[in-house]
Amino acid sequence: MSIEQRPEVVEGRRRLGDVEVDLMMVKDHKSALLVMTERSTLTTTMDFLKSKDSKLVQEKINAQISRIGSSWIKTMTFDNGKEFAGHTEIASTHNVKTYFTRPYTSQDKGTVENRIGLIRRFLPKKTDLNLISEDRIREIERLINNRRVRKFGYISPIEKLKSTWPVALIT
Repeated sequence: MSIEQRPEVVEGRRRLGDVEVDLMMVKDHKSALLVMTERSTLTTTMDFLKSKDSKLVQEKINAQISRIGSSWIKTMTFDNGKEFAGHTEIASTHNVKTYFTRPYTSQDKGTVENRIGLIRRFLPKKTDLNLISEDRIREIERLINNRRVRKFGYISPIEKLKSTWPVALIT
């Protein structure tokens, strides 16, 4: 569905479970990071992709959702790239509504775009992700999720998530 059909509550960032998804492309567009950001808490996950193949992207999204739990995810917003062709399977597997941005309108998913800008401080555009270890990707993910955010009164996305979720769900 088009982003114009996305529920108004998503724009307000008042509920947990609205996720924006994008790829952060690097050197020669040969590899990428799959970046998923929850809109209300800015909690971000990252996964290395050897290519933009839609099946690979779908597998990584499914694995990430399975890792964090699908019961709380309500919506996912993608851009119109071919790499997100598996959105219908993702939606049906995890009972989530999927939405697409307007063409050439990156601000439609500005939350994940902002997080990608932050990731680029660690991994500039000329970085060869094939040389970056999985441990380093997890370390960057931890640093970003524990970085204090002014709009949250200088608590981190993880602290915001913990204050939003019952503690039992976070472990």
